[in-house]
Amino acid sequence: MAGARTLAFSAVCASWPAPTAPPVRVTGAGLPPTLMLNSVHDPATPVEAALSAHRALRGSRLVTVTGNGDHGQYPGPNPCVRSIVESYLLTGTIPPADLTCPSPEAA
Repeated sequence: MAGARTLAFSAVCASWPAPTAPPVRVTGAGLPPTLMLNSVHDPATPVEAALSAHRALRGSRLVTVTGNGDHGQYPGPNPCVRSIVESYLLTGTIPPADLTCPSPEAA
C-alpha cells in the first residue's frame, strides 16, 4: 500500500536520468549474525519486503510482530521484541530460529 505522501515523494524521482548499472545480488556473505524485525502491519516496510530481504541474507533471523503494530517496533512496549533485540544488542547472538512476537496492543 502506498499513501499519497509516499507517491508524491517518489514521483519527483521518476523522471530523473539514471545511469544503468548491473543489478547487485545481495547474499549476506560475510555479514555478522543479523537480526531483522518487522511488523505484519508495517506501512513503511511491507512484510513481503522483509521476507524477501530475509531470504536474501543467508543466516539472518526474522522477528515478526503480529496482531497489531506499526513501523518502529523497537524500542517500544512489546516485552517479547524488547527481550530479543536487547539480547542481540548486548551479546551479538541471534536466536536459533525465526520468531514471532504478538503485539501487546492486540490483546
